[in-house]
Amino acid sequence: MAGDKGKRILIHLSSSSSSSSSDDNVDAEDESCSASASFSSGEEWDSIDDDDEDRDVYEVDDSDDEDDEEDEESSENCRRGVEDDDDDDDSLCDRVIQFLQEKKNLHELSLKACKAYLRKHGLRVSGNKAVCVKRMQEHWRIKDGKAEILYPRSSFVINCTGDVCKGDVVLFTQKVYGSFDKVTRNGKLLGHRTVAGRVVKESYGAAKQQHTFTVEVLWSKGMKKLPALFPLLVKGRNLYRLKTYRQPWKNEAARRKVLAEKHRRGTVARTERAKRKKAWSTCKGVKE
Repeated sequence: MAGDKGKRILIHLSSSSSSSSSDDNVDAEDESCSASASFSSGEEWDSIDDDDEDRDVYEVDDSDDEDDEEDEESSENCRRGVEDDDDDDDSLCDRVIQFLQEKKNLHELSLKACKAYLRKHGLRVSGNKAVCVKRMQEHWRIKDGKAEILYPRSSFVINCTGDVCKGDVVLFTQKVYGSFDKVTRNGKLLGHRTVAGRVVKESYGAAKQQHTFTVEVLWSKGMKKLPALFPLLVKGRNLYRLKTYRQPWKNEAARRKVLAEKHRRGTVARTERAKRKKAWSTCKGVKE
């Protein structure tokens, strides 16, 4: 009888082993297919986000159903974490406002709290803590329409049409259009807007070398008024289309240096563009 049991046990083990091996093969194939699908999905994701500078890196991980459930729980926790971050931003912003109202030392706040306030009001969040604190203070000072008192129209006395640089506090008028119509390739002219602002950034576009200014709005009047310190992007040709005036610098010699550096970069950019156009024309002629 012991021998019979041994045979039955042996047959049972052999059958179990074969079944287990077969199941393992099926599972391996399923996991392989799952991994391939995940990898394919990752490639599609990368192709969509190819233009992003800080794209996330996704790794393929072979896992069973229990791990999948854990991943789902982890994803749910991540979503909750994002919501918690939004709530955290609101609470941090409220704390900053309390500091501003009570005139406390803003440098006691964390950089995260400063950026939460700036994000809440649609302002630029670049820069270190000192820069962010200064931006918050200025926004708090001019947000209720006091900017025109601090930066009166009469203080913009120098005509700088065609010659604006970073650091200038400028006054200009721009045309305001309605929504863009794809058929007519333009928008309906709604009116004009006068803007006083500080030029905080200027750059040349990579493709057409078009000059673009970032202007932090101090105050505005006319059609579609802009909030205080709103980052307004203006192309150079549009900025110079109507007359542009600026306030004098405390040190005009320093401005001349900034302006000279801007002109050097402009010359280099135009030269590079001319080279590309010449090379493109040459290649086109060879093909023809």
